[in-house]
Amino acid sequence: MKKIINFAFYDFANSAFTTIIITFIFSTYFAKQIAPNPVLGQSYWGWTIGITGILVAIIGPLLGSVADKKNFTNLFIKLFTVICIILTSLLWFSKPSEKYLIYTLVVVGLANLFYELSLIFYNSILKSITRTNNLGKSSGFSFALGYIGGILVLIICIKIFIDNTTFPFGLTKENSANIRATSIVVALWYLIFSIPFLFSLKKKIENKKNGFTNSISKIKELVWNNGLNNIGKFLIARMLYADGLNAIIVMGGIFAVGVFNLEIKDLLLLSILMNITAFIGAILGGYANDKFTSKFVIIFSLIGLIISSTIILFIQSNIFFLIFASINGLFIGPIQSASRVFITKSIDENSQASGFGLFALSGKLTSFIGPLLVSTVTFITNSQRIGFSAAIFLLLIGFLILLKVKEN
Repeated sequence: MKKIINFAFYDFANSAFTTIIITFIFSTYFAKQIAPNPVLGQSYWGWTIGITGILVAIIGPLLGSVADKKNFTNLFIKLFTVICIILTSLLWFSKPSEKYLIYTLVVVGLANLFYELSLIFYNSILKSITRTNNLGKSSGFSFALGYIGGILVLIICIKIFIDNTTFPFGLTKENSANIRATSIVVALWYLIFSIPFLFSLKKKIENKKNGFTNSISKIKELVWNNGLNNIGKFLIARMLYADGLNAIIVMGGIFAVGVFNLEIKDLLLLSILMNITAFIGAILGGYANDKFTSKFVIIFSLIGLIISSTIILFIQSNIFFLIFASINGLFIGPIQSASRVFITKSIDENSQASGFGLFALSGKLTSFIGPLLVSTVTFITNSQRIGFSAAIFLLLIGFLILLKVKEN
């Protein structure tokens, strides 16, 4: 149980990065105060996240194979986590001026790159810390704790550093110092709460001397056996629905501000509601995963997410937006958790890092398509609603392919 708690606390720690930097506070700060206007801000932000996704897709599988063979799993988790934390703290220097546009995008892009790389090796450890019949509950618990972490850090950042009359440490609103300080909060949160997990890492993998060619061969064997095997088909499906999901998460805060004119307090409420429902979804999805199958949980959740997201495109009321965005959260948690369990169950323990390297590839190889498609359609039509429909299209295609995947 202690291993699972330590594992889950890493989700609790890194949720600060995705919640504050990628989705809500810093993304909206960039769009409204650094970029020329919110529409261009959404486009630039989406393109940057898309580029880092391509890099993860290229690097991830090779690093995963190397980690399995050279016992580098623990090293990579620690190294990439520390680099992400340092880069996050550097966002303090992103002042509200177009002069800092390139600087901000480069730092965010690199931080997101190392964040995503760290997750490859973090996910690969799941199978070694829990029994097979508890994989769903363990994965769901860690995602659930991550959502709680996201709520807490967002409340702290908004109540203390944004929606306040006086700020700690002598901070003022001049040059948006109070908002920029949230990057330091994220860095400290990430560092402090990841310590239990980082110091508990004891996974051992046999160190085999294999070269680059053998690494490529091993990667190929995982997905190809006289044709694309079942894992390969799942990864293609996951590639598409994860891309749509990524676009919703990354562009969600900017969409809410641009379309529904939500203020900071509204974003706080939105995040709290979505994280609460995602917490509930992750827990329930974890139990359903162990009782039924990962595929069943993913399909059910995708149907719900597609319907709810489509409704959001047409509603005008802020209240109804908050309601259906919260319903989205109920389905996002199970999709993420069950996808991780599907790969964990499908691949033997000594190939977990390689498998999750491919898992990262499936989520990132075309990850630029989601944000890029949303950003480009938004740019062409000058409509964030029309642009956001691209994310739903990707969810639908991934769902249709997943129907053809078999689960052991």
